[in-house]
Amino acid sequence: MSKLRCQWAGLVAAVGGVAWLAWVVAAGLTSRQSTPVLLGVALSTLGVVVGHYAVESFYGARMQRPGTAGAWLGALGGAVFAAGQVLSVTTGGGDAIVGIGVLALVGGSLLVSVGLVRTRIQPPWLGALLLVGTLAFLGFNEISPWTAVVYGLAWVALGQDLYRYDPPDGRFGEASGDHGWL
Repeated sequence: MSKLRCQWAGLVAAVGGVAWLAWVVAAGLTSRQSTPVLLGVALSTLGVVVGHYAVESFYGARMQRPGTAGAWLGALGGAVFAAGQVLSVTTGGGDAIVGIGVLALVGGSLLVSVGLVRTRIQPPWLGALLLVGTLAFLGFNEISPWTAVVYGLAWVALGQDLYRYDPPDGRFGEASGDHGWL
């Protein structure tokens, strides 16, 4: 991935994280099912989709199987999740599509977080933050909308790091090695 493409993708991922935080605050202060909140969810999720694409494009060769598969699964799940939210706004339905999208987005994000921690491309706390944020996001409907804050913060941090365009040079671990599936 070229420096400019990586910076643009990182910027979009960081803005997606900020938009994610904005809709979480709006959902926490108002109704979770209001139209502006659902549209904010769809818009921010598209930023997260670009973030998954950026992680795969920039780090895919080093993250190998878990991270690469997770980035593609997360990007696909995020796109389905965003489409389901738009469908919810326009027709009032789409719960099944949202559910499938959430499962794929969560699964992909968990695999990306494992890939980031295992391959030491990023500081390990970024992968751990994404892991904790992804697990907390699962409590959004049952516990509180505020549980999705950490997921947004993780994407702001990852997007910022991608925007800096710090090529993978083994700064947090060995640059070569077969990390396998687990």
